[in-house]
Amino acid sequence: MENNLEGNFIGAIGQFVNFDKHRKDYTQHFDALRDQLYSHWRSNKALNKLANGFTLGGSYGDNVKVAMPNEFDLVIHLTFPENDKIMVKADPRRPGNVTLDMTRVMEIICNQEPNKPVFEQLQKMVNGKQMLLEDKLQSWLQGVMTQAVAKMGSQIEVGGVVSPIRYRRCGPAHTIEVKGRCEYSVDFVPAIRLSAAQNVLPAAQKTYFGRTPHWDAIPKPMKPAQPENISFRASYYEAEKQLLHDKKNLKNALRLLKQNRDTKNNVSNLKSYYIKTLFLWEVTRQNASYWQKPVSQIVIDMLDRISNSLNLTSGKGKLLFFWDPRLDMFAELKDNQRTNMFNCVCKTRYTFQRGFGNLTDDIRNNVQSSFGKSVKRGTKL
Repeated sequence: MENNLEGNFIGAIGQFVNFDKHRKDYTQHFDALRDQLYSHWRSNKALNKLANGFTLGGSYGDNVKVAMPNEFDLVIHLTFPENDKIMVKADPRRPGNVTLDMTRVMEIICNQEPNKPVFEQLQKMVNGKQMLLEDKLQSWLQGVMTQAVAKMGSQIEVGGVVSPIRYRRCGPAHTIEVKGRCEYSVDFVPAIRLSAAQNVLPAAQKTYFGRTPHWDAIPKPMKPAQPENISFRASYYEAEKQLLHDKKNLKNALRLLKQNRDTKNNVSNLKSYYIKTLFLWEVTRQNASYWQKPVSQIVIDMLDRISNSLNLTSGKGKLLFFWDPRLDMFAELKDNQRTNMFNCVCKTRYTFQRGFGNLTDDIRNNVQSSFGKSVKRGTKL
């Protein structure tokens, strides 16, 4: 029999998380923008050879987007001629990253007339050792995107309605912001498509990678930005999608944690990928029946995992990158950021735990305010 706390959690999914009524308008607008910009990208001779389709990524692609469908992540797959000849190595200086040696690719295509545009562009994007450079690749793509937006007149027309657009760089993404009737942003993320045979995963992680055919090398800039940067972030989105698939209440729990984060200023530094990473680790620890548990129980358990990872007092907690455990993803956070998030997560978990035993009106209002506006008076944690 469903407990009262569980009923409140299920209600929160319908009230605050579900955005189906907005999906059609936003996705139609996004589809039109995507198709126009991708067409402009392919009008570049070299990029036309490299662009090999796209995949909807991020929270929307994982089907865990909450609230409004106002942020899209579009992974643009880049595949070089003789792509399987790219020599991939783990970057020993930066866990989770790889380097891409283009020597054999360039040796083969240098005399191939159809691939002349790619070869000429590659010459501008490698160093003296023929290592692909993140900053040179991104600079080229930035020029292509700037020209594309200019050709569109910094606007897009959908269904007879004109919306202004603005382009900016944000990390590895080329971000387009759309204003007007549908206000949203799209991160166009370039990704060098690599085969399963080219992955350099540790033995345990290869098991989790399974039979996924591809993975990506993302040109993610260093912080601070470094010229002549040969390091690319390895991304295993398709393998992650398979690991999270068909796990009953997993995605609802993940959605509620994201919605809870979005209602609290102190937890704004808890990136969606941090939360996703915690779930990836949990999938490897739990059997399939665990995800049949009430969503409220899973949320409380995962709040405990988050607080342990953030804790600075009883041995510094860590959040290890799922695909390379040498990388602590929380290392980039300042201690005060971790402390603020830890305190907020612990308070939320305490509220939910109290609701299991005695769901009074005050506790019910506090649970409600953890996911959105309180229906009555109540303290927002």
